[in-house]
Amino acid sequence: MDWNYLILLNTSIFALILGWIDFKTNLLPNRYVFLLFLTSILIMLGLPNRNINNVFMSLIVSLFVLLIYCAIYLISKKSFGLGDVKYSFSLSFPVTYVYGISETINLHIAAFVLGGIFAGILMIFKKVSKNHVIAFGPFMSLSYFLVIVLNL
Repeated sequence: MDWNYLILLNTSIFALILGWIDFKTNLLPNRYVFLLFLTSILIMLGLPNRNINNVFMSLIVSLFVLLIYCAIYLISKKSFGLGDVKYSFSLSFPVTYVYGISETINLHIAAFVLGGIFAGILMIFKKVSKNHVIAFGPFMSLSYFLVIVLNL
């Protein structure tokens, strides 16, 4: 059995929950974001084939992603939420462990492309204004499923 599927199952469950909550409420609850990280690290450390070097590399990459999202948060005049910043870290951690840095980058690029296309379509059809808040968590979750689970 490939034990990495356990990490992906855990991440998939949280991605569904967090994407749905953010879609409905424009909030990413800290307790669920933290639980994604905590359960991921516990699973990784409990795996019979665990690789401590991969755990540390995942942590470093996730912290780097967190810093990029923090910069976006500050530059965007806080129209980008702190929940998205924290979720980026928690989602990057298991993805980097299982698939590596390149897939983590692809996941976040896909999230921004999907979110940008969606926002652009809404603005073209005058459904929202330029200053309208659109939840970004669902796009991170969707990109996780497209890039990681479906391998598109």
